[in-house]
Amino acid sequence: MREIFGTVLFGAAFGASAADTMTLRECASIAEDVARLRCFDRLAAAAQTAAQPTPQPVSGDAAAADPSATLRPALAGEARTVTPLSARWELDPESKNGTWSFRPHKPNYFLFARYTDSVNQRPYVGYFKSANGRDEGLDPAEVKFQLSFKTKAAENLFGRGADLWFGYTQQNSWQLYNAGISAPFRETNYEPEIFVTVPADYPLLGLRGRFVNLGFSHQSNGRSEPLSRSWNRLYAQAGFEYGDKFQLILKPWYRIRESADSDDNPGINRYVGDYEAEASYRFGSQTLSLLGRSTWDARRGFLQLDWTFPLSSWLQRDESSKSAGQLKGYVQFTTGYGESMIDYNHRQDTIGFGVLLTDWM
Repeated sequence: MREIFGTVLFGAAFGASAADTMTLRECASIAEDVARLRCFDRLAAAAQTAAQPTPQPVSGDAAAADPSATLRPALAGEARTVTPLSARWELDPESKNGTWSFRPHKPNYFLFARYTDSVNQRPYVGYFKSANGRDEGLDPAEVKFQLSFKTKAAENLFGRGADLWFGYTQQNSWQLYNAGISAPFRETNYEPEIFVTVPADYPLLGLRGRFVNLGFSHQSNGRSEPLSRSWNRLYAQAGFEYGDKFQLILKPWYRIRESADSDDNPGINRYVGDYEAEASYRFGSQTLSLLGRSTWDARRGFLQLDWTFPLSSWLQRDESSKSAGQLKGYVQFTTGYGESMIDYNHRQDTIGFGVLLTDWM
């Protein structure tokens, strides 16, 4: 009787179920003292482990509703939410992917058709006249695509989690539908860069500050005179987020001055701008992004509006397929100066339709 009474008390103290109580009875029925104690020890250790609460990660919806859940550091044993901004820049230990492997940098896309309301014929007039003497020119419709990647050269610099990156972006404007001039590439822009990312975590105006970048960028179209365009910049970049639905990146820069003899595009700052801001908002499986560049006096600049949406539901019926959701439809609208380097001082409005491989978030 004493053994049964002790077994019931032991089971109640550790919240044992009926199945556990049967196990306790089995332990109590062991005649050998050492074996019986070992049996009780194992049950006690199992009950203590089961009594500890299971860490619950902060869901994306909960983080968006209560951004303070992502502002505070994770407690010991608590799962940390990796936000799109953290995954893109590898800001947390959970999002680190090591060095010397390729990651997307800026969006990678292919526009099957991009139309402009104002074709910039001026830089090419002399070429067309000298080439064949006929009245040839550029078409308002063309193909546009961008390839962009980065790779990490060093990780955890200065013991602060800072990373050293090399990045490369190439944007191409292709007169694919212009058979009269043999469908050439009208413009190709190359932008290698090197930068250091320093993770951060601080509140600012309801947002969460997540990183600061310091870098150097060279951008050019690789052409000879009179079509050559290029510039070099030093820049700073700061990233902010609100849960996992919204992110904002601010990027001012300083153009490294060139001599008047070697400057291919004097006054480019007065057209393209002195800083850039990029805001992205995700709703469901779609994303709206707005990228703007402007001068400090806000007289000129550039604006790009992107809308991305999944194509998987249109292209396939099997939503459980592993490839579902990877391919997205993409609509791009731009207005202002500097859609490409050759157009740095030419104002136009464009709209393009295509597919997106990697998004801002």
